[in-house]
Amino acid sequence: MHGMLFKQGLDGDAVGKLLQGAVLKGRDPRDLLVNARIDPDVYGNPLANIDGRALVRLIRQIQFSLDDVYLGFFAQGCRLALETERLLSFLHCATFGEALRVSIRFTDAISDDVGPGITEEHGSGLQHICKYATIPGVDRDILVWIRFVWIYQFFSWLIGRPLALRGLSIRGPRPVQANGFDRFALFRCPVKFDAPVDALSYDWNDLTVRLVHSSIREYEDYYSGEPDWFDTPGRGLSWRERTQQVLIDFQKAGLWSAPVEVVAARLRTRARRLRHDLATEGESFQDIRTRLRGELASAYLLGSDMPITEIGFALGFSEPGSFSRHFIGWAGMAPSAYRARYIADAGRVAAATAMLNDRRVS
Repeated sequence: MHGMLFKQGLDGDAVGKLLQGAVLKGRDPRDLLVNARIDPDVYGNPLANIDGRALVRLIRQIQFSLDDVYLGFFAQGCRLALETERLLSFLHCATFGEALRVSIRFTDAISDDVGPGITEEHGSGLQHICKYATIPGVDRDILVWIRFVWIYQFFSWLIGRPLALRGLSIRGPRPVQANGFDRFALFRCPVKFDAPVDALSYDWNDLTVRLVHSSIREYEDYYSGEPDWFDTPGRGLSWRERTQQVLIDFQKAGLWSAPVEVVAARLRTRARRLRHDLATEGESFQDIRTRLRGELASAYLLGSDMPITEIGFALGFSEPGSFSRHFIGWAGMAPSAYRARYIADAGRVAAATAMLNDRRVS
């Protein structure tokens, strides 16, 4: 079997959520995973992960099993034959902008549960708003993510290079995995969470790019090659990922407030440039540094029996009150309340233990 224990990948909890529509329709999730060549023990396990190629196999397996492009998340699905007709409607368009508009018109006509639309952004680009009316019992946020992954990867394939997205708006909160994997990093653009709408923002320059693929056969070949949906062609790690890696190394050594100048020097860039590059990804140096410290504090509370005062000292706080104030800012509750609320949650405790083993201060 393939797919278990990749350090950077979609965790088993998210995999379980992707399978919710199929489970509600009577499919055995473990059978679907086996048929997708994924270890079934991934299912619901926050300590197990799948890579981008396994994700493609899983999505295709769910779609074929249900004969539904939307994975069983809507009351009214979209049969694969109808999806083929939708593809045919825009594969012969001249440009990405034309294909996008044709695709949205077709999608809007075939389903009451999907409500796409386009609005102009003050002459700087187009905002592609996606409205999804999911059925009870499924996680809407994971559907938004996988649909945006498909939109981004498919249209990037269609024009022969990665789309230069101007940004994403996500109604849900930022998802957090114990292994530190950021499932939104692949888009390489600023992401606004807890936004009023779910939307992708395209650059005008991309809208006039001509298509390089024009047949269903090419589309089928694309999927048969098992593309890696976590990979952005021609790009390495994002600045957020690089910055996070360096900060984790410093924090393992007990340096909790590494200055941006020190981190930038480790990354062979300048502090001003690093701040700029992080800003283009919708991040800030201070937010990353604070978030990493907060995540480790949460891991200590659930993955160890250390007294709260000792946890504060381990994380570099000289006074217990200072640690409590900072933790309330991270988690919205006191350390004692956080431990009391989640210590019985086996999934959270397992994830916290894994993070603690990986990032414990040396």
